[in-house]
Amino acid sequence: MKTKMTWETGNKIVKLLVVTAAVYFGMKFLFPIVLPFLIAFLIARVLFPLAKRLEQKTFLNRAGARAAAYVLFLAGVGLAAAGIIYLCYWMGSSCLVHVDGFMEQADRMYDACCEKIQDISGYGVDEIKSTLTRGKEGLTDSAIGYSKNAGWYMAGFLAKIFVSFIAAYIMLNDYEGLIRGLHKTQAGKSAMQMLHDMKTASGAYLKAQLMIMGIVTAVCVLGLFVLGNPYALWAGIGIGICDALPFIGTGTIFVPWALIEILLGGYRNAAGYLAIYILCSFIRQLLEPKLVGHKLGVPPLAVLMSIYIGVQVYGGAGVLLGPLSAFLIVQGYRAVV
Repeated sequence: MKTKMTWETGNKIVKLLVVTAAVYFGMKFLFPIVLPFLIAFLIARVLFPLAKRLEQKTFLNRAGARAAAYVLFLAGVGLAAAGIIYLCYWMGSSCLVHVDGFMEQADRMYDACCEKIQDISGYGVDEIKSTLTRGKEGLTDSAIGYSKNAGWYMAGFLAKIFVSFIAAYIMLNDYEGLIRGLHKTQAGKSAMQMLHDMKTASGAYLKAQLMIMGIVTAVCVLGLFVLGNPYALWAGIGIGICDALPFIGTGTIFVPWALIEILLGGYRNAAGYLAIYILCSFIRQLLEPKLVGHKLGVPPLAVLMSIYIGVQVYGGAGVLLGPLSAFLIVQGYRAVV
């Protein structure tokens, strides 16, 4: 009896390891390839009810209703993109109007920082400026290289979006046949059930992240307002959005900002920026496992572990891919046990 239980336990562990390895290699190598078509299927799935309603409520035939639904989708995406572009243009124009004042203020801050470093280190101002200039040139070269890589990434991203949109239209036109084909096989049925569960989990995860981002943004805006920052609203919103991005976070903004204030002698503002950063980090670390765990119906510790392991395995994108991988492991394990 004991031998049988040991065998069953070992068999379950082996299956869990196999599923984990399959999910890891799939997320690492297969997922980026199939992602455009997965997005296309989700778009088609969302547009199909609208196309059916248009077909029933209007004079349009099947093909016309689906084309109309797709055009409405493209119009919505276009309006959203235009709004974002206009917002960026408006913010950029506002900055350009005050660019001379910003440059003068930056020069004053630069000179004041060099003088402060001179007082601390004993080096001459010219030597400090020469060292900072060499460092700035190195940073500029790195930024240029990063911009080139970012350009290639953006081109690849736009190509994937283009493929997704084309594939979505094709899938929408033959949506019933696609669904019938998936339901004919057990693998297709399992995939559909997994997509349904993933949709529910993704919606819950997104709601939790938006809630956290809203709280962090409010803290940033309020903190900057208390410190007397004239750009508290827009700066707070921008920093709150940065906090939701895996590669940036509030520390990327507040820590250098605090260091500059220390060099300029603005110790009150420096302490305030560090306090806002610590509070925002504490809020995210406290709320993320609880809110995400509550929305997904899993223990907060499991969510925290999935995010931490995801970041270690996938890098910054692990904030999203970690919980997704954990979800796929659980679903895959349930399917094979």
